[in-house]
Amino acid sequence: MRVKICGVTSVESALAAARAGADAIGLNFVSGPRRIEPELAGDILQAIPPFVTPVALVRLEMGRLPDDLLEFLGQCWVSHIQVYGEVSSGSLALLTQDGFKPMPVVPVRDEQFADEVNNWLSAMGGRLPYAIVLDTHHPDQLGGTGQSFEWNWLRQAAEAGKLAGWPPIILAGGLNPDNVVEAITTARPYGVDVSSGVEVPGRPGVKDFEKMQQFVRRAKCESL
Repeated sequence: MRVKICGVTSVESALAAARAGADAIGLNFVSGPRRIEPELAGDILQAIPPFVTPVALVRLEMGRLPDDLLEFLGQCWVSHIQVYGEVSSGSLALLTQDGFKPMPVVPVRDEQFADEVNNWLSAMGGRLPYAIVLDTHHPDQLGGTGQSFEWNWLRQAAEAGKLAGWPPIILAGGLNPDNVVEAITTARPYGVDVSSGVEVPGRPGVKDFEKMQQFVRRAKCESL
């Protein structure tokens, strides 16, 4: 089971996530209290050890990355990007041509989510994204809400054959050390993505090192 600790806002948290066994860390360039500037992101990228994958959270503008962010990610060799906003076959193709591995975020509203995604994938003409991140739909926030959706919807869609041909699925939304085993058992994703569920209560972006250790340990033990 692959584990990503998202919304990392300090070098100390990044190193603690790595020590806990996280496979990836998320750096937020979009919005909210976990958003960081490129200067801090550069410090974090220099500090993380090998085999910990940095993932940039980005929002497309007119189907493209902003020029300054595109330049920064290229200079720092960050290829994995978690993409918010309107994503099309054309935008995915451009990102891939630029050397990125795009992972669009799909807000899950109801049990019909797979039908919507399949329509979206079929319109892409075979240009599949690197992965799909399934997160809880929220009218005002893009992520980090601490709210989960019905994981049974994912299992039901898989049993109905609606996920055939999909790229790897990363489960996000409301995960924490206490429910990650149930989430994995129910949804059977490729990986899990946690942010607020491993933070100090009331302090968005401030990671609780013990919670990160518990989350990673339980997620990986469940997948054995």
